[in-house]
Amino acid sequence: VRLFKPTKSLVLPWFGGPDSSLKGIKLLSAQVTDTDKVIYNEATVPKCSSYYNLFGLALVSCSDSEVVVTGCELDTLAVTQATGVPSVALPRGVSCLPPVLLPYLEQFKRVTLWLGGDIRSWEASKIFSRKLGLRRCSLVRPGEFQPCPLEALSRGCNLSHIMKASIPAAHKSIVSFKQLREDVYGELVNTDQVAGVKWTRFPELNRILKGHRKGELTVFTGPTGSGKTTFISELALDLCMQGVNTLWGSFEINNVRLAKIMLTQFAMQRLEENLERYDFWADKFEELPLYFMTFHGQQNIKTVLDTMQHAVYMYDINHVVIDNLQFMMGHENLSVDKFAVQDLIIGAFRKFATNSSCHITLIIHPRKEEDDRELQTASIFGSAKASQEADNVLILQEKKVVTCPGRRSLQVTKNRFDGDVGIFPLDFIKTSLTFSTPMKGKHKLKKLPGKSETGEDDQGKVAPSKKDEGKKEKAMKKATVKTPPSEKETNKK
Repeated sequence: VRLFKPTKSLVLPWFGGPDSSLKGIKLLSAQVTDTDKVIYNEATVPKCSSYYNLFGLALVSCSDSEVVVTGCELDTLAVTQATGVPSVALPRGVSCLPPVLLPYLEQFKRVTLWLGGDIRSWEASKIFSRKLGLRRCSLVRPGEFQPCPLEALSRGCNLSHIMKASIPAAHKSIVSFKQLREDVYGELVNTDQVAGVKWTRFPELNRILKGHRKGELTVFTGPTGSGKTTFISELALDLCMQGVNTLWGSFEINNVRLAKIMLTQFAMQRLEENLERYDFWADKFEELPLYFMTFHGQQNIKTVLDTMQHAVYMYDINHVVIDNLQFMMGHENLSVDKFAVQDLIIGAFRKFATNSSCHITLIIHPRKEEDDRELQTASIFGSAKASQEADNVLILQEKKVVTCPGRRSLQVTKNRFDGDVGIFPLDFIKTSLTFSTPMKGKHKLKKLPGKSETGEDDQGKVAPSKKDEGKKEKAMKKATVKTPPSEKETNKK
C-alpha cells in the first residue's frame, strides 16, 4: 500500500497470476462532509467491471485454513492489524461476489463474513455464504456493538471477540435439497420399508396406515368399557413379536394384570385352563423385548419423560404406550386449567417422539357422548391439540345394539403418512382376549324368501295382487283370436 500525494489517495495494488505480477490498482481517497461523516471515493485501473482483486490474498499462505471476508480494503487492514487472522476484501464491496473469485477461497475450512454494520451488508452476507458453502461460513451480525471492522478498531473494540461471536450460516434446523437428495431417493426405492413394520394380526390396518413408523404420535380413543387397553395391548404385542422394542406405561391397571392379558393374547388361549403350559408360554413371552414402567396413577410428566429417555438410551425403545393420559394427569389441583396441562403434556410427548425417533401411542378417554352416536376426532377429551399434534388418530367404535353383528370396529380418522383413512369391523374372541378382522361376507345380510312390507318378493320384484291377476286373464281372453281354417280343410268339408 502506497500514498499518492497528488490526489491524497491510497494506492491498493492488485497482484495476480502465476508470477504474482501487478494487474491493476485501486485509488482510495477520503472526504469529510459537513456532518463530520467520512465518505470514501475510489477509482480502479482497469475499470471496475474488469477489476477482480481480492485485496489481501497475496499475504495468505497455503497453510492458512481460516479467512475473514470484508466489504472494503480498510476493513481488511483493520482485521489483519488487530487479530492477525488472514483477511481479504471483495473488489466490489457488498454489491456482488464474482464467481471467478470462488476458486481462490476454496482452501479455507472456515470463512467469516464481516461485510459491514448495516442491513444491506447482513443480507449480502447471507447471499454470499450460499456461494461459498453454508457449512463452512460464519456471519457477523451487524449491531450497535458489532460495527464494521474499521469502526470497531477506532472505538477500541476487541475484534477477536466479535469474530468469535459470529453465527453459523448453516442453521442446524435448515437443510437444502442437496443434503436430502440421497435420503429422498432411498425412500422412493424402499417404499415398503419406509412405511414401517407391518402388523400380522391386523392386515386391514396395514391397508390404511401402511405400517408402524418411528417418530410418530398415535392418539387412540374409544368408549368406556369398549376394550381400548385390550386392543392396544394386542396391537403392541403384534409389533413386539416382530422385534419392536416396546415400553408400556400403564397408569390405569397394574402391570400384573396387563402382563396377564398380553400373555393370554400371546398364547391365544386361557392359561388358567392349561396351567401345565404356563411355563412353556411364559418362557417364550419372557424373550420378547417388552418392558413396563412401574408407575401407577398420577405421575409428574417430567418423571415420565426422564424414564422414557432412560429406556430409549438403555434398551433402544422404539414404541412407548401410555395408558392413559387422564390417569397419568390425575384429578388433583382442580384449580389448574386441565386443558392447558393436557396440551402441555401432549406437546412434550410430540417433541419426545420426534427427537428420540420413537413411536408413542397415547390413549385418551373421549368426551361424554350419547350412546347412539359414533365417536369422531372432535370427541377426544380436551382441546384440539391432541388431534393436531397426532400423526395418526384411531377410534375404537362400539355399537350399543348387542344383536348387531360386528359391533366393534376400528376407524382411522387421521393418517399423516399418506392420508388414507377408513374403518373396518373387529370380532372379539373372549377365550384369547384378541380382536380379529371378520371374514369377508360373514356379516352380510341374508335375503329371506317371501314378501316384504312393500310388496316385494325375494328377488326384488313387485308381487302382483289377485285383482291384478284377474284383469290380466280377462285381457288375455279378449286378445285371443281363433286361427282361420286352411284351404285343404275347407275342401275336405
